[in-house]
Amino acid sequence: MPKINSMKNRVLIFLLCVSIQSFAQQKASYNVHSHNDYAQEFPFWEAYIGGASSIEADVFLKNDTLFVTHTEDEISTENTLDQLYLQPLKKLSEEGKLRSLQVLIDIKSDAETTLEAVIKAIQSQELAHTDQLTFVISGNRPAAETYKNYPDFIQFDYQDLEDLDQVDLSKVALISVNYKDYSVWNGFGNMVAPELKKVKAAIAKAHAVNKKFRFWGSPDTKIAWTRFADLGVDFINTDTPGEAVTYLKTLDQNTYVNTQKIEVYQPEFQFDYETTPVNVILMIGDGTGLAQITSGQIANGGVLTVTQLKDIGFSKSASTDDLVTDSAAGATAMATGTKTHNRAIGVGPDDQPLQNITEILGAKGFATGLVTTDAIDGATPASFYAHRKERDDAQGILADLKGSEIDFFIAGGKSKAALLPDSYLIKDLTDFNTINEKTAVYVGDGKVPSIADGRGALLPNSVKQSLQILENTKKPFFMMIEAAQIDSNGHANNTSGIVQEMLDFDQTIAEVLKFADKTKNTLVVITADHETSGFGIISGDLKTGKLHGEFLTTNHTGIMVPVFAYGPQAQNFRGAYENTEIFDKILKALHP
Repeated sequence: MPKINSMKNRVLIFLLCVSIQSFAQQKASYNVHSHNDYAQEFPFWEAYIGGASSIEADVFLKNDTLFVTHTEDEISTENTLDQLYLQPLKKLSEEGKLRSLQVLIDIKSDAETTLEAVIKAIQSQELAHTDQLTFVISGNRPAAETYKNYPDFIQFDYQDLEDLDQVDLSKVALISVNYKDYSVWNGFGNMVAPELKKVKAAIAKAHAVNKKFRFWGSPDTKIAWTRFADLGVDFINTDTPGEAVTYLKTLDQNTYVNTQKIEVYQPEFQFDYETTPVNVILMIGDGTGLAQITSGQIANGGVLTVTQLKDIGFSKSASTDDLVTDSAAGATAMATGTKTHNRAIGVGPDDQPLQNITEILGAKGFATGLVTTDAIDGATPASFYAHRKERDDAQGILADLKGSEIDFFIAGGKSKAALLPDSYLIKDLTDFNTINEKTAVYVGDGKVPSIADGRGALLPNSVKQSLQILENTKKPFFMMIEAAQIDSNGHANNTSGIVQEMLDFDQTIAEVLKFADKTKNTLVVITADHETSGFGIISGDLKTGKLHGEFLTTNHTGIMVPVFAYGPQAQNFRGAYENTEIFDKILKALHP
């Protein structure tokens, strides 16, 4: 049984003064019940500051004192209902800082005498008619037919679902039942169907009589909190209220249901693996790991275009100065075949310029183009034409377009168009039909608008248009295509954004594979510069396209990223290798 010393109280009072006002203004989407709250290091305060909607105090009446304890043997004289719960509630009420709260008093001693003592204690602290408080009696309770005899500020926790039509429920605030009577599920994976049916039926019975519902003795894991929230449990039982509240506040943002399936293209595989490709298309899903791809697959009913491919490898993305690369070093490695330090654009660890793949192929007569949903001076596209030690050097990066081999780009960054070299003619997308001159097509002031902000099919349509133009040049070509905003949604820990941008990327992949099947001489390489956010999928439904994701970080991670290849020489991209080898393998494919 914990003892609360004066130092701890002073610490909690300080934390309360700093934090309580913000919590008072928040309305949680899901209600958390702090079970066995007396066992917390800071009873009441920890759950209240953590945002719990319901707090449980186990009480035992002994020598006319209400002690907070689970059993008589565990009584500590310092831990009284008055000291641990009622006095803090009164102080908050007097200071105007009290938010709506259910106080569940679980009686462990004689029902009638203990309840009378509870009523007197509440009245003595002048909390009986405090609008923000609901006092609910649980544990040992008087007979249900006597509920009406108690004051109007006292309500009850009813614990039987079988006689709800025979009981006066006007004084019942909550229905609580033992979870183990319905399921043995331990909070990991999923309940089996028969048990899930019983659990749903229990919740439905309480809701049918317009009463809130709680399971006690239930699993206490993130998966369990998620399942109970989805099932409509009104008060989710937990011994870690702060953690549960924080987690559940992200539940809606981290859950996505796809309402519109995308069409999946079935590659023909009619190319000759042993021939030399004429064209190369490198597709980079910024921040895209296996989980991001899987999220799109689940949302689309289990299928994507990219997952139809058979030649698959893994890229190791570390930079020279960090296990976890940034986009600049990651893209530079693929563009130049040399690893470098983070923030470097097209330069080596010594900050000296490196020859990139567009310079090499442009000198050999290849047409070259960049299409991205980032700004053109973003780290990934910049690594294919610029040479700067700092990725934020927008003026220097854009200056490097002068004299570069980039024939055209479609990107955001119009707000910096004044920095664009005169060698580029700025056109609208509708006017872009040839690359007789170097062409800049801006489709956003900064980054290109996101799917959520109405971008629509701009990326796949732009790529389709670019491929038609490149084909008309009758020249071999290299094009880099970046789906940049899978990454930004990973940084924002936004599941819906990740899925939406991933599905858009897959539609773009479909357009590229259609072109590859048409020409039969185009090598397509699809990969990522790194993974972002440590994204994981903890639940989902292929039938409905629903998934719930979780995140390790708002930063990049150091895990390997997948590489998919299609077309002549695609077999060379199997296995696990450094990201620099993507550059080497492309050049080798063109000159086997």
